[in-house]
Amino acid sequence: MTNFDVEVLLNIHDNEIIVGIALTEESLHRRNITHFGPTTLRSTLAYGMLRLCAPQPTDIIVDPMCGTGAIPIEGATEWSNCYHIAGDNNPLAVNRAANNISSLLTKNQIKEGKPSWGLPIDAIQWDICNLPLRTGSVDIIVTDMPFGKRMGSKKRNWNLYPACLREMSRVCRPGTGRAVLLTQDKKCFTKALSGMGHVWRKVHTVWVNIGGLHAAVYLLKRTSQAFVHPSEQDKELLGNEYKNDE
Repeated sequence: MTNFDVEVLLNIHDNEIIVGIALTEESLHRRNITHFGPTTLRSTLAYGMLRLCAPQPTDIIVDPMCGTGAIPIEGATEWSNCYHIAGDNNPLAVNRAANNISSLLTKNQIKEGKPSWGLPIDAIQWDICNLPLRTGSVDIIVTDMPFGKRMGSKKRNWNLYPACLREMSRVCRPGTGRAVLLTQDKKCFTKALSGMGHVWRKVHTVWVNIGGLHAAVYLLKRTSQAFVHPSEQDKELLGNEYKNDE
């Protein structure tokens, strides 16, 4: 349809109906982003993912695979009473995220007409499977995981996804922590999550269309069980075997 007067979106889910009306002539999916990567996430979807996890004041929110930083940048803009950390293992991605943060800061300074103290956000290069964060120090994890198409590979995801979920469970606060994870590799994610039932509980799934790809956004809740490092589990098993031998 073209040359319409009003754009109306109707979303029907079970007994719930949500009606949305477009308030702007142009799409907002590229707002706050000036440096794009090969798989830049739409800002509108980033906002929806953040809203799904209901951030509270003083929450520490981490995107461990931030890419261009769309999610943490949206978070720092809309939830400025939280602290946002953008991280990635690719130095080019971290550089793009840092440039986007800098551009947003300049934009805010121009808008306010005075120097700004900054935004509650930082970008850092790290390894998703070995995060430089304390155990149980993060309230919310929100990230766009590799689909295995334009970034990464389906084969690598079978090792990456379980390792990611394990490390996320370590840094996420037991009992209250939550994670919102986007992926198109649903089979691999479901398999990885099935082995993490002691630390993650799936609360909700939202189906989304990403450039024609049928993807899913998973809302997970961190269980109250404390994280046990695999090496410590091995020691415990060896200890039990030793006792049994005695």
